[in-house]
Amino acid sequence: MSTTPGAAPRRTARKDKLANNVAQSVLRDIRRRGLGTGDQLPKEADMLAEYSVGRGTLREALRVLETCGLIALKPGPGGGPVVQSVHAEDFGRVASLFFQFAEVTYREVNEARLILEPMAARLAAERQKGSDTARELVALAGSGPDAPDNETYLHITGDFHASVISLGENTLVSLVCQSLAEIFRDRVRSVLFPKNKQHDVHTAHVDIAEAILAGDGARAESLMTEHMSDYVKYVAKQHPALLDEIVIWHSRG
Repeated sequence: MSTTPGAAPRRTARKDKLANNVAQSVLRDIRRRGLGTGDQLPKEADMLAEYSVGRGTLREALRVLETCGLIALKPGPGGGPVVQSVHAEDFGRVASLFFQFAEVTYREVNEARLILEPMAARLAAERQKGSDTARELVALAGSGPDAPDNETYLHITGDFHASVISLGENTLVSLVCQSLAEIFRDRVRSVLFPKNKQHDVHTAHVDIAEAILAGDGARAESLMTEHMSDYVKYVAKQHPALLDEIVIWHSRG
């Protein structure tokens, strides 16, 4: 029995498109039903009936969502798909797959960060002038210079940058900025400013936070640009080849 040339690839493409459509429907239904982190999706039999697809297509759709970190597939009795919270590192992990394919370098990641994070600092200043959250940022900035170990220091400095970004109150800017920061930090986690330079980081953080509290967007943006540029220059000096490495995708788990 003869077959039409190219029939199998077309069937595969149609199946992939159907799985993607089902994944989109599942996401819409999660929102429509008000499901949150830890909530379980309907049983497989119910989902097969609801979306009118075969088991293979449904499972492929759920794998797409799991790969993106939007759900977790728990095995065993009482298991099944469970809603996950959305984290920037999940977005960054998926993005890094595309970055590796496109041969994006860490230098380019930082060029993007140097555009976006100073803009986020400006937004934070424009939207948080005199706010309690801006005062909390000043307090956070003041807690950095005497960290007992490198992990604590990284945690404090990372929290500061994440807080500045989130104060800009732009979900997309926050998601992209924080995911790019995670991609870079994963690669350079061991490249720390020496102790004598960490005081300068502390001072920069305090100045940025105070500019945000004062509502001075231009100063907050300028200080963040200078602060981040200093670190990139330090990394380039200590590890000159690192910035030209291609971003590597790290799978979940």
